Amino acid sequence: MKKVSTCLILVLIIICVAACAASPASAPAETKTLRIGSVMPFSGPGAQWGLQIRPVLEIYADEINKDGGLKIGDDMYNVELYFADGPMSPAADAAAARSLVYDKNVKAIVSYFGIGYSPIAAVTTAEKVILNSSTINMGAYNAANEPYSIFGFPAVEMAVNQAVAAMQAFPDLKTLCWTGAEGGNTDVQKLYGPVDEAIEKEYGFKSVRLYYPEGTTNFTAYISKMAEMGVDALFTFASPIESGLLAKQRYQMGYKWPIIQNGAVVDLTVLRGIVGSEEAMQNICGNYSFPWVLKKVTVATRYRDMADRIRAKYKETHQNKEPFAGGFGVGSPTMGHYLEAVQVAGMTDPDKVMSVLRGGTIETFLGKYTLSGSETYGSPVVVGYPCGMGIVKGKELVYLSEKTLWDVDHPVGGIDAYRSFLNK
Repeated sequence: MKKVSTCLILVLIIICVAACAASPASAPAETKTLRIGSVMPFSGPGAQWGLQIRPVLEIYADEINKDGGLKIGDDMYNVELYFADGPMSPAADAAAARSLVYDKNVKAIVSYFGIGYSPIAAVTTAEKVILNSSTINMGAYNAANEPYSIFGFPAVEMAVNQAVAAMQAFPDLKTLCWTGAEGGNTDVQKLYGPVDEAIEKEYGFKSVRLYYPEGTTNFTAYISKMAEMGVDALFTFASPIESGLLAKQRYQMGYKWPIIQNGAVVDLTVLRGIVGSEEAMQNICGNYSFPWVLKKVTVATRYRDMADRIRAKYKETHQNKEPFAGGFGVGSPTMGHYLEAVQVAGMTDPDKVMSVLRGGTIETFLGKYTLSGSETYGSPVVVGYPCGMGIVKGKELVYLSEKTLWDVDHPVGGIDAYRSFLNK
């Protein structure tokens, strides 16, 4: 019996060795690469926006990769992020997009907020690269011909909400002046008069409008005119340099009007260099849509946790400074839209991804939104937005107020649609 048992053991050993030799262990699945591009200004008047948004996106990609990558279907992907300088000039921005599409082979371009949508879309559409842009120059969008565009930063539409949020935080202020570089021969009063009437009726403050020629750096004549118009506060779409000079000169002329920016307030050290003094910086307001600050929007746990990680890493690597608000306004959310969609689609095929982004509901760093816009742009590809506002107080930028733009579904600059939106 002992000999039989020994023989059986030997036979089993031989069978196991043979089986192992015949069926080697499967190699672990190879991690793939997902290439994403971003065109934003690193030179020119908007450079401070791009330079401060970039590290937030880089940390976001690094944190994803630190977790082992992004699971898309059955595959894991590391995120490779590429940037190109788009100095807010259509020709230069399009050249930057071409370099990302043809040299870096990116699957998507995210976080674009310049004025060159059309020439960029001509490149991305032809190559089926998904473009996530702001709505700043949406008049050029053609839904039928540009099926790979999404508009994740409704810069134009959110302006009214930002203005209302800020003015409600200053109940004693009654007259808001909308200002910025003038656009050609547009009759501003004719275009926006009914909108301004609706704002006054709904929210109780008066709107006046005074625009200046592009390239203006001396605003004293315009500030004097604003004072004659009885202005209490300003709302501007200007670049950081323009806004800073406007703030500096209004203070030098003895006015302390709040200056409300459509964009985020740049690093306060940089801002002080433009404005000239800490006193002149006071009451500058801007986009402040941090996931951990928002009071009227619920952010999914996984996005809140990632935002906290990005914030902690940014502070660790930037002398304990808070990340730039624009990094969580136009930056990581628009990148997140694409990453969320490829996970829901389970693949990177652009048509499948766009099927998720057209009329679907997705979680974002700024809440859960249904991608609407079917009336606006002929295609349901626009995301809602929480208009959180911050304000410079002393040496800090702090939370001011908030008014949520839940979804966007009305024409850019459309009077009737703005009025119906305001009257909801």
